[in-house]
Amino acid sequence: MKKTKNASETSHEKQHENFVRQQNERCFLKDKQKIQYHSFILLEIVPLEKINQLISGIDKLYANVSISQESRLNYKNILSDCHSKLFQWNTLNLPYITTSKLKGEVLPDCAFHDLGDKIRHMHISIYKVLPSSVILQIQVYLDDKISKKINDTIYKYHKEISEPLETPKGKYTNIYGPERQKKLEIYQLRKELHKEAIDFLNIYFKGYFFELSKGYISVVPSIDLFSLDYPEKEDELLDWGIENSGFFHCFSTCIIPWDSFKYENYLFCFESERDIEFENYVIFANRKTSTDDIYSDIDSAIEEGLNFCSFDLIAIDRWVRTQESVVGKLNFTVSEEILKIQENKFSKAIETRKVVLKSVFSFERFGAEYKEYCFIPDKFPYKSLKDKKNPERQIDLFKGLKEGIDTRIKEINNLIDGFTRQYETILNLKSLEFSKNMQTKVFTLTIVVIVLAILQTIILIDSKIPELIIKLLFGGC
Repeated sequence: MKKTKNASETSHEKQHENFVRQQNERCFLKDKQKIQYHSFILLEIVPLEKINQLISGIDKLYANVSISQESRLNYKNILSDCHSKLFQWNTLNLPYITTSKLKGEVLPDCAFHDLGDKIRHMHISIYKVLPSSVILQIQVYLDDKISKKINDTIYKYHKEISEPLETPKGKYTNIYGPERQKKLEIYQLRKELHKEAIDFLNIYFKGYFFELSKGYISVVPSIDLFSLDYPEKEDELLDWGIENSGFFHCFSTCIIPWDSFKYENYLFCFESERDIEFENYVIFANRKTSTDDIYSDIDSAIEEGLNFCSFDLIAIDRWVRTQESVVGKLNFTVSEEILKIQENKFSKAIETRKVVLKSVFSFERFGAEYKEYCFIPDKFPYKSLKDKKNPERQIDLFKGLKEGIDTRIKEINNLIDGFTRQYETILNLKSLEFSKNMQTKVFTLTIVVIVLAILQTIILIDSKIPELIIKLLFGGC
């Protein structure tokens, strides 16, 4: 017999349904404004050792570009002898890469490739900012249907999900509310798009971040570009950001002072996702204030405008952050090396030392070059939103990044110096121990040689003497 729910149970269910509905609507913008997902920027560092491979890859990537664009393909002048052009800043914007599906519908001044159903174009910029490193900035333009997926996810009513969880301390239930589900779905969509672009680019060149991305995609520095209407004045923008915090949580970010930076119609924000290895970035362009004076439409103005902004410091900052884990492994490697020295396994210690020296050399070369790095104030001077409680404090995005990089390099250098001193101390002590043992062995060997020499001399003088000595030693037996 079916059990009838009482009034209390029915009331509780309605209250919970209302709560879940409110959680969904917390993510909605006023009048359900639609957001546009334009593109994302990927950053890559290619070391000096892979420059020839990079040149070969770009050759293949632009093998079929039109003759009219050949003047823009002078990348060999920048890359082939970059090691001899110390501390010279060079920038080159390559022709667009366009999906083959648009062949015949757009101007033929680009290289056509199969980019799948979600990517329309790619734009690659080469930044030669360090003697032994080249930074690639790749802007990936998306099909309009991706924006529809984002909006469908935000404005769809998600049900609450309960997931049973067993732990050593007992059974629990994880509750995934609508906001968290929307955030995970949007984040997963963004990362799948990033991976699709990286998989295509990996065919032509393999840099530092792309290689690491096989383990975790978030290691590749990325900046996702969205657009919508929002207040232009900072005070109104901050209040609007707090009011719509649920919406911004769907993009793993928030609008707050010091962590949000504005320049003209662009609002630069940091991701704040705990479950990933590396947090990346999001830019929200303001459609109200975007200008299309030199572009065909507002969307083009928003997308193309970022082609003139260099994010090389973000790539450098990410590289330094990855070195923190390298130094952690280095600490373990040095400990192993010291143990092998203590066990007199010098050949194995030498092999370990080669690994250590390679890691140290890579970082120290980078650090030495970065000291001479010429920070050029960007055309996009992003300034942090002012805190009402402390309006005098304002942070410049790129200057703040540079200061953070300087601090990290100094801290890592101190750690490497500490490991090196520890290693050299153990090695010196082992050398002293080895020298002392050798001295003892040499002294013992000298005594033996002297005794043998004396015996040999005695034998030569009188052959019967040894017999007498033996009788005395063994009691005349």
